[in-house]
Amino acid sequence: MTAPPPPQLQPQPPQNWFMQRRIKLQHLRLLSALGTFPTLNRAAEAIDISQPAASKLIADLEAAVRHALFERRGRNIVPNSIGEVLIRRAKAMLRELEQASEEMSALVDGRGGRIVVGAIDGPTVNFLADALAAMRRRFPLIEIEVMEGSSIVLFDMLVRGDVELMLGRITPEFNKREYSYRAIGPEHFAIVGRHDHPLVGTSPLSVGILQQQDWIVQKRGSTLRNWFDALFDHADQTLPDHIVSSDSLLMTLAYLNRTDALSVMSAPVAEQQARCGQLAIIPVDIDMTCVGYGLILPLNRPISPALDSFLSVLDGIIAHGATS
Repeated sequence: MTAPPPPQLQPQPPQNWFMQRRIKLQHLRLLSALGTFPTLNRAAEAIDISQPAASKLIADLEAAVRHALFERRGRNIVPNSIGEVLIRRAKAMLRELEQASEEMSALVDGRGGRIVVGAIDGPTVNFLADALAAMRRRFPLIEIEVMEGSSIVLFDMLVRGDVELMLGRITPEFNKREYSYRAIGPEHFAIVGRHDHPLVGTSPLSVGILQQQDWIVQKRGSTLRNWFDALFDHADQTLPDHIVSSDSLLMTLAYLNRTDALSVMSAPVAEQQARCGQLAIIPVDIDMTCVGYGLILPLNRPISPALDSFLSVLDGIIAHGATS
């Protein structure tokens, strides 16, 4: 009986393949479009070229890397793992070129540039709002866009280049060779209910009492939801019988206002809502400290003048918060 032949090794893409094949901006634009549209025709229309021209660009790329990049499934064209790498990198490169254009325009017309910041709830209330107010006073021509979400969602956006920095927690995908992390501090949670909830003003509640309540909390997989589930598990309690899952703060506020349900959220957010009279913080006999969060930046991307100005302002606010 003969042994099966050894598996065929796949060829490695040649070094500097993009230079050897003269990869152009149009190749990058098509890759980016194929990351958005499911068909080659739609992707070609998005960058104003014909479908045969788009097919030729794909053939150029596949010849350059010596690998197929896409699979056809009916009318759709689906990237394989190598295709996904090129799409992600193409989007990042186009984003860099857009930022270069914005920075050059800022030098010419004095707009000051634009930055995109990602943040989880706690830093948004604690530091980011103060930083935005300070930026308005010191750098009024810099445009700032804020993206909110979980640390997992925000880190994925940071990898893609959709945000330039994030205030959040380290995720399993974090790699210290590619990203820097500056610790800011632990995040604190709070149990909340509507402003006139029956449990307002009571003695601090135990986990056993909390287990008997109705809840609305974030969806499974988030840090806050993991903390919530672990709270009952560590106390040898089952989860509450009635839990509504929602990542929407607006939905949470509306539901709490109409029911006796409780929720758990970042303490700074809870305190802000309590000051506005929308929520009340429920006293509990529980350690409400969660894992720490910090400032995460990519190491392999240049820092624009606008981002450098923002970081200097944010550093001052974080330092003041640490000493106050």
